[in-house]
Amino acid sequence: MPASPMLPVSRIRDLTILELGGGRVLVIACDSVASIGPKPHDSVAATAALTAHCAVRVPLLEIIAAGAKPEIIVDTLNVEMDPTGRAMIAEISTMAALIGLGPDRVTGSTEDNVPTVSTGIGVTIVATARRSQLRAGTSSAGDKVVCLGAPTSAPADTIVIGDERMISVETLIGVLCVKGVHDALPVGSHGIAFEAEQLAASSALSFVVGVHSTNMTKSGGPASCVLVSVASESLDAVLTVLPAALPRTVLGTLS
Repeated sequence: MPASPMLPVSRIRDLTILELGGGRVLVIACDSVASIGPKPHDSVAATAALTAHCAVRVPLLEIIAAGAKPEIIVDTLNVEMDPTGRAMIAEISTMAALIGLGPDRVTGSTEDNVPTVSTGIGVTIVATARRSQLRAGTSSAGDKVVCLGAPTSAPADTIVIGDERMISVETLIGVLCVKGVHDALPVGSHGIAFEAEQLAASSALSFVVGVHSTNMTKSGGPASCVLVSVASESLDAVLTVLPAALPRTVLGTLS
């Protein structure tokens, strides 16, 4: 019996896109964190909950920014179930609940065969979308590029869950509902300048930097900030949905 043909796969920035047919796609994002946690050989000390929080928010914000709907969260924990793994799973489940996913949509495994002396975690999120709903490449010439949140990364910065410098999942969802918001892209370890160029290139545009004091090369760590391209006339509407304490900077224009 002949093998079924492979479904087409493509890449959009850090996302893998699997074509399902009929205009539907699977969107897959992943991230990993190592040697940050509560164990004796970790390089950076952090609670198990904070490590899990940072690991899951990166792919979660990538998926939401892309315009896809998260369906399954997979955690691969390189730690024992009790107590470290249980604390991680609890935080991942809390993050899942923010987007309407119940415990049945969170799955994974732990390492209970050998003792672990440093912390490791991988998170993969599987999402669905119509290809026409994906935001990458939807920016227009003249859009403003706005950074929501501030680049924040350990060990240079102390990070806590609910850090007011970092954009939340709920805030990003609210921003993307504003008419005139086009593309969105979380900032990672490469920094704002790199991601701004990626945002522009996705729409065959150029990023023209404006006057501001934001550090363009500092690591964004666990997707602490997100770049959005916004029609000029919609900029004020975006700013009105942001929490008062969240940093925001108009970085420049797409040309």
